Formats: sequence, structure tokens, C-alpha cells
Amino acid sequence: MSNKAVDNVVIRNIYYMMAYAFRALDLKEYERLKTEDFEEVDDLLAAILAIGMAAQQRRGYERGYLPEEEDLAGVRGRIDMRQTARNEMARRQKAHCIYDEFTEDTQKNRILKATARILATSANVDPVRRRDLKRCLVYMGGVSDVGTSRIDWKRLKYDRNNSSYLMLMNVCFMVLNGLILATDVGDKNVASFMDDQELHALYEKFLREYFKRHHPAIRVSAKEIDNGIENAPSFLPKLCTDITLERGNKMLIIDAKCYGRILTLHYGTEKLSAANRNQILSYVLHAAYENELDVSGMLLYAQTEKDRHIRETWSELGHEFHCRTLDLNREFKDIAAELDEIAAAIYA
Repeated sequence: MSNKAVDNVVIRNIYYMMAYAFRALDLKEYERLKTEDFEEVDDLLAAILAIGMAAQQRRGYERGYLPEEEDLAGVRGRIDMRQTARNEMARRQKAHCIYDEFTEDTQKNRILKATARILATSANVDPVRRRDLKRCLVYMGGVSDVGTSRIDWKRLKYDRNNSSYLMLMNVCFMVLNGLILATDVGDKNVASFMDDQELHALYEKFLREYFKRHHPAIRVSAKEIDNGIENAPSFLPKLCTDITLERGNKMLIIDAKCYGRILTLHYGTEKLSAANRNQILSYVLHAAYENELDVSGMLLYAQTEKDRHIRETWSELGHEFHCRTLDLNREFKDIAAELDEIAAAIYA
């Protein structure tokens, strides 16, 4: 496979990860992204944004109530008595009214507009997609500009009516926070547009949502495990798993890792991170404590160019442990087959 073909596979897999993580696989608008080739990550993000904005325009952009105030000859909403008195003193016979306006000028739409403007001028975005984004911007004349450095992303709320914005807002977050970084030709990889923390969160959520979608017979969760300590001091960390798969009396705890070296050299010998090994050991032992469950653990690393492929299994203190690498630089069907194999252990 040529370098260009490998790059296209890697970048397309970013779409799959996002689509699973943000539950956008069932949106027919994104179907063609599964087969298109993308040489740049920002071209992929521009395609997602253009398709999503066009679909949102057809179904109607989000609307919300925003506070407005102005001097009116009549009355609307409630009257600001202090400002109205000032108007009378200045011989302006108008009431100063404060009311809520039902408008498309919401924070999410402002963020969409700002991001579309940036990608519509990017040299790394295909001219056809730049044109599509500019066409979308024509219909956002009533949406205000936003200071992108002052966006409070945690205050954005989602419900059934605006869930289609979830994937779009995450695209915007990547673009507006400078998570798309230029790379040398032939040196593209999944992590080139995200910092370690953001990529890890996407990887973890992708895995969890994949198992939920394709293996409904398995209970999938990010579970907090009882540490079994009475009157535990507040400084002890909680035991929160990345992914827990449960069916019958079987439980597989998966600790997803998507950053850093997997193996390090210690006096010429490859060694697994002691912290990672102790973490999964602690999860398994605590989950099995006073429970009649067959609990096993797995460290599931995203494959890196610096580490070799790993597929190891061992038994420790009566429990089975696995260490695997998941190569994301492959066709997605091959990635899916490996995840299905992991889930199959719960059925056995």
C-alpha cells in the first residue's frame, strides 16, 4: 500500500472514531465520507462540517431565547423602570424594554460560523469543500461573530433536539483550539491534529460506543469500582474504568491507552509501564472482591510507530490479563474484526 493510500486510511479512520464516539453513524448525510479519500485531516473536518451544516440548514438551525433590550414606543417583555425614567428626563417618550428573542443567533451557531470561515480559507481544504462551506455561510447572516478564544465549551448543552450538533461542535473544538497541526509530507498520523489528552478521550469513547452498538448483549459502561475501603480518606483516588464489558458472570475491564511509549528499555530489556500494569491489576482485584465474577483485565494500546505489535496474555492471582495493541493504520473492517474478537471472550 502506498504512503498516500495509508494516509487516506488513517484519516478516514478518524471519521469512524468520531462517528462512533458522537453517535453519528446513522446520519445518512455522512455516508459518502466512508469511501472518500482525504489527504489532509482538516479537509476531512471541513467535509464533516459542510455536510453537517447543510443538513442542519434543511432541518432548521438551533433556535434559543436570548435576552434583548431596547427603547420601544409600546411595551414588550418587562419595563426597565430606571432606564425608562432616564428616557423621560431626556424627553424621549419610549419605554426601555427587556425581553427574550427566539433566534438562531445561539452560541453553537456562532461557533459553526466562525469555524466554517476558517476552513473556507484553508489551503489544505479541497476547493469544492471550501465552496460548500461558503454556501453554508450565506444562510448565517443573522448569526453574530464570536470571540473564539473566549468560548466556554463546557456550558454548551445538548438534548434530543440538538444532538446533531454534538459531532459538529467537536469538529469546531479541534479547529478553533489549534489541534490541527501541519505535518511534513509522508509523516501524517492520527495524533497529528490532537494533543495526547484529546486523542485519548476520543479513542476511549470510540471503543466504548463500538461495543455498545455492535454487541448489545453485553453491558458496556465506564464503571466506578467499589474500593472496599471503609471510611476511605478523601485523598484516595476513585477506581473508574475506561470500559467494562459484562455478560452473565463474566467481566472484562479494558484500560484504553492512546499516548506515550508502550514498552520502555530497562537495562536492555523491554518493560511494560509499571503504573499501567498496577492500574489494571487494581481494577480487576477490586472488581472481583466479594463478587462471584470471572473478572479479567486488558490494556488496549493504540499502536504507535515506535512500538512493535503486542498480543500477550498471562495469569496473575487467579485472573487473566491481556496486553494488546490496536493498529489504527488499517482498513476499518480489520479494526472492527479485532474489536469483535475481544468482545467474543465475554460470550465464551
